Amino acid sequence: MNTHVYDAEDTCPGDVLATCNTCPFMGSRRVVHVKRFHRYSAGEQHAFLSYLLSPCATTTLILTAEKFDTGLSKKVKEGIFQLELPLNAAPYWIRKMAKECSKEITPHAVEALTDAVGEDLQILHNEISKLALYVGDAAQIDLQDVRDAVSNLKMPTIFELTKAIGDKNLREALRALDTLWATGEPYLRIMGMIARQFRQLLITKELVCNGATPSQVRERLGNIRPRVFNELRAQADGFTVESLRRSLLILWHTDLRLKTSGLPRRILVEDAIMQLCESESNEVVSTRTYGSRVGR
Repeated sequence: MNTHVYDAEDTCPGDVLATCNTCPFMGSRRVVHVKRFHRYSAGEQHAFLSYLLSPCATTTLILTAEKFDTGLSKKVKEGIFQLELPLNAAPYWIRKMAKECSKEITPHAVEALTDAVGEDLQILHNEISKLALYVGDAAQIDLQDVRDAVSNLKMPTIFELTKAIGDKNLREALRALDTLWATGEPYLRIMGMIARQFRQLLITKELVCNGATPSQVRERLGNIRPRVFNELRAQADGFTVESLRRSLLILWHTDLRLKTSGLPRRILVEDAIMQLCESESNEVVSTRTYGSRVGR
């Protein structure tokens, strides 16, 4: 009841600050977390200045952002701590947490766990604890243990799907989709991951075309792991900027129809994947043609 999470895109600074200045309910502290703080304008960010200079003693305000206005931290001399996200540190923490559980973990298991869970240390800690219980007296956690015990391991199948689409491999893409559908993966999550892949491909393609260095592209993509970046760059070579923009338009049309059409969702998603895997020379189909394709 004393934890509040806001997104800067849909919450005005006044609402956040009002919560910050509210005393905790039946507790000693209130935690207020503002995600994507960088989406606020410079003026909106500086609206927090007066509060940061005199914060509520019972509130912890957490601001997460891709970039932070250093002017704010310079003006606030006490009570503000800037924490950088550790980059590519998940393998180190996985091995460290495994040792705390008196277990060794193989490199392949580390990679699979990172792909499945991501780099959220709290989630990783929970999964390592679960794996330690799963293997029992065994001294080592291996790849098969991760496959058997980690509930989120269907994530790599999503990555297989997006990679197959990026490689224009329709057969593999439909195979991965079939697996995801059988495991009950929500269709909106599937579409969201596909859209994310093509946004990253477009960013990569545009930056490379404009002469950006690999390190600059990786930084723009959130310092993704080198292996993932190399795959993205290789896939981007198979597209033009215009074809990637058309692909995002296809996804927009599909998202609209998923929310408004009475047609089966599986058919709509499959149709979108088939269009994305087609030759980049094809133009985006009109709404009328798109509807007739799905109906066949």
